[in-house]
Amino acid sequence: KNAFDELANVPSNQRTVRITATVREDVVEIEVRDSGRGFGSAIPDTVFDAFYSTKPEGMGIGLAISKSIVESHGGQIWVTENDGPGATFHATLPVPD
Repeated sequence: KNAFDELANVPSNQRTVRITATVREDVVEIEVRDSGRGFGSAIPDTVFDAFYSTKPEGMGIGLAISKSIVESHGGQIWVTENDGPGATFHATLPVPD
């Protein structure tokens, strides 16, 4: 939902959200990439903190909950700035034996 919300102010012909899942050794990596405005010069350290939001109407709990769920399953979650517009959220989860 965050990716789609981010595209609200992007011209419709430039809106993209790409979701991929790739098996890498013993983990599955899930990526959600959007063509929104991204984070600018630096991704805040607080992006996964509870109650942190860049949206005026946002509660700031979605990414904190996502981090909690991913980590409770033995995974990791992080965000990177795209070379072009937007950002990519990554999550890894272990592949069960």
